[in-house]
Amino acid sequence: MTAPVPGWAKRYPLVVEVAAAAVVLAYGYVIVRIVPEAVYVPVNLAAAGLAVALVHRSGAGWDDLGVARENLGRGLRLGLLTVLPIAAVVATGVALTVSRRFFVEARFTDLGTAQVLYELLIRIPLGTALAEELIFRGALLGLYGRRHTFLKAALLSSLAFGLWHVVTAMGSVQSNAAGEVLASPAARAGGVLATVVATGAAGMVFCWLRRRSGSVLAPAITHAALNGLAVVGGLVVARWLGG
Repeated sequence: MTAPVPGWAKRYPLVVEVAAAAVVLAYGYVIVRIVPEAVYVPVNLAAAGLAVALVHRSGAGWDDLGVARENLGRGLRLGLLTVLPIAAVVATGVALTVSRRFFVEARFTDLGTAQVLYELLIRIPLGTALAEELIFRGALLGLYGRRHTFLKAALLSSLAFGLWHVVTAMGSVQSNAAGEVLASPAARAGGVLATVVATGAAGMVFCWLRRRSGSVLAPAITHAALNGLAVVGGLVVARWLGG
């Protein structure tokens, strides 16, 4: 069911779209650099829920936002279908000597068992994957989809998703083996750009999963599998195989 579009959203649609992306990207800095880790999960989920609610209030229906209950089953099934291929890719990367060291993230290597389980079962699937899918494949894709074709809406939301990762990419190139390879400032800038492009491309895949299933649950599962299995791969390398 689609809510009535408010007059301000009809009069200034471009302003609304640009402002939404700007607010999301500013929030991306806040959640990474300012919000304490202890409240990362509830804050990110609350922000994602607020984003979806605001776009719904501006005229998008729950189906447009990928959160309609009748599509949850399809989203679950499609998302789970992607887990095994992702696991196979990660396992291959870990098995190859040339690539395994790039899985190791310094911030994960010294975590205890309880902290690892928290990362894998709560922080990554809920605080990161689900929250980001609600923001990008839910709120932003739903907002852009009101005026644009699906392809353009997907490109716009995926561009924002790529730029969202600038802050985390700047830290990542210093916390794993990429920092050794990207030694100069120019090379590190290139590494950040590559991350933005790669995450933007991943965003397009997530948009396709969202459209195919009708639910943000599909890309949320895929997103969680990518992040979580990469962490598992890094721990396997650091603790048993050696980087």
